[in-house]
Amino acid sequence: MEMRAVDVETGGNQQQLVLLLQREINQVQHLMHELEQEYAALAEQHTASLEDIVRKKQETIRELERIGQQRDTLLASMNTTTEEQLKLALHGSSTPSADKQLSVLWNELVLLAEKCQEMNRINGSIVELVSRQSRHALEILHGISPKLTARPELYDQSGYKTISAETHSLTKA
Repeated sequence: MEMRAVDVETGGNQQQLVLLLQREINQVQHLMHELEQEYAALAEQHTASLEDIVRKKQETIRELERIGQQRDTLLASMNTTTEEQLKLALHGSSTPSADKQLSVLWNELVLLAEKCQEMNRINGSIVELVSRQSRHALEILHGISPKLTARPELYDQSGYKTISAETHSLTKA
């Protein structure tokens, strides 16, 4: 009788874990869609839509963190705290179909999360490149040569070097 109560509790926890993993997969798929939108906005330089996408992406990440905390709490109640322990616990279960379902869901979640990480890395690289280009353009507008740390060498009408105390800005009239 006592063994049956443990099996029911384990089955209930596994069902909750299945539901949490499904919710987490849905949120990761949502995040992937937002990363695709972010990429398109970056490529097309739509800054207005980019701000909205980044806000949505942050909301999705917060939801993923909440679900992850719920999953960790559930796993702790099952005396399982890591992916390796999760796999061990699943193999010791009395419900093989739940084991297979959890395994499939977990593998899908890991695969999607890896794709999202790669997409986010690519988007971050684009942001960094655009930022560098913007800094370079501003340096040029302020008369600062990005390649030189010293003042640029200028020449007078006769071809001799002159020393200038101020930079030449393209924005000055």
